[in-house]
Amino acid sequence: MSTERQADFYEAEPPQASRELAKLRATVGYVAPFEIVRRRVIDDMNDGKMTVDATLIIRIGDVEETEAASGVGVLHALDVALRKALLKYFPYLEPVKVIETYQHATGASTEADVVSVKKFADGDLVWTTLAKSSNTIESAWASLLDGYEWRIVQENARLRRMNLNPRWSKR
Repeated sequence: MSTERQADFYEAEPPQASRELAKLRATVGYVAPFEIVRRRVIDDMNDGKMTVDATLIIRIGDVEETEAASGVGVLHALDVALRKALLKYFPYLEPVKVIETYQHATGASTEADVVSVKKFADGDLVWTTLAKSSNTIESAWASLLDGYEWRIVQENARLRRMNLNPRWSKR
């Protein structure tokens, strides 16, 4: 990618979901629907095959849940563990899938800045998140978390609208 295109990529406006979350997080009184207390990933060789196991502790309200999962890579293992924890409290996330993901690093070393973009869909909505970090896994993890958080925020807003006026559409 040319230097000019790299600059365009890094300076592009964040996708709508990321912009909306940034605005919400800047408001007084915003409380995220969940918080990651701790995460651990172990990648290992077992019988000549790579294995990746993730464990995370998530806080939802006053409750902490511990979940573990295996995956084909670090982010996949974290995603599977995260989904297991979130689905207990937010079952409407079941159809949510990451349908497109890409990362781009710019720099001349392994500590280059990384942009991670994730596109999500749930059958009704499609949304995109973007996160930046000098750590490849951290940027991918942040964009994944943002995707789930955005969907939960949207559903909570829809439920509030429905409670205020039950005749409103499902939007």
